[in-house]
Amino acid sequence: MKLRLLATSVAAMMLALAAGAASADDLRPVKKIAFANPLPAYPVFQEADKCFNEATKKAGIEGVTSGPTGLQMDEQFVLDRISQYIATGADGLILVPFSSAMYEPLMKEAKAAGMYVVTMNTGDTTSVQDVVLGTDYANQGKVVAENISKRGGPQNVIILGNQPSGVHRVFVDGFVKALPALGNVTLVAEAYDAGDPTQTTDVVSRTLTAHPDVNVVLSWEGNAVAGITTAIKEKGLTGKVVGVVNDVTPEVVAGLKDGTLYGTSKQNFCGMASGAVEKIIALSKGEAVPKSVDTGITFITAETLDQELAK
Repeated sequence: MKLRLLATSVAAMMLALAAGAASADDLRPVKKIAFANPLPAYPVFQEADKCFNEATKKAGIEGVTSGPTGLQMDEQFVLDRISQYIATGADGLILVPFSSAMYEPLMKEAKAAGMYVVTMNTGDTTSVQDVVLGTDYANQGKVVAENISKRGGPQNVIILGNQPSGVHRVFVDGFVKALPALGNVTLVAEAYDAGDPTQTTDVVSRTLTAHPDVNVVLSWEGNAVAGITTAIKEKGLTGKVVGVVNDVTPEVVAGLKDGTLYGTSKQNFCGMASGAVEKIIALSKGEAVPKSVDTGITFITAETLDQELAK
């Protein structure tokens, strides 16, 4: 009987660990959570900062956040901040590892130091984290492809990203997987701007010149909007080529209203940031937490824009 009870107890403990709960020996109280924000000046990451600060304040714990100024990616700055957070002893770390190879060594270091590590909006491009919250980029690629198909007629698409791997590859693979069932959407080419919005116009312009049959420029990069719309206008292709982008910013609203943009994916950055805080606290209490949380997207066109803005 004792052996049977012991076996039952061990099995229950293993089941709890498999579901994402930690053993009592692994638990660490959370007094400080650090958020390595990749682009605090970009509207949706401003929103993420705001919701992060509100969530930590509500929980009665210290929240610290920092990131580079401006709208250009500076991953070395972010990596340096992560190292600083590890050195100063934060209990939880939230980050956005766009380039997995650059971030995973530090994520492992944070885990080794006993920190809970949560990633935002980068899907399964990394595996070290305890939890990832954000847009399911493979599903987003599929949803965007389906919405582009609704325009009717042949849709010849360029997809712009920061680099061939990471989040970009997850998004593109989801997009391509949806195409056979649609019939009228073709991926013509991929282009890369290194996550630098100062390069976007030239990259898009050159790609449009190389592929004159293209009528859709698609990007999951939120900071690429201005470069895409500028390239379309400068090449005199307004009305012939449309952009499909991410997020709802003043630039996106203007583009949807003047017809330069066909649609945009609205992501839930507030839910990502506040949810990341909640998941770190749950982990510290030994609660079972899912490895991945899809915070969803809403695809918005000019027809649905006012309704979404009213929300």
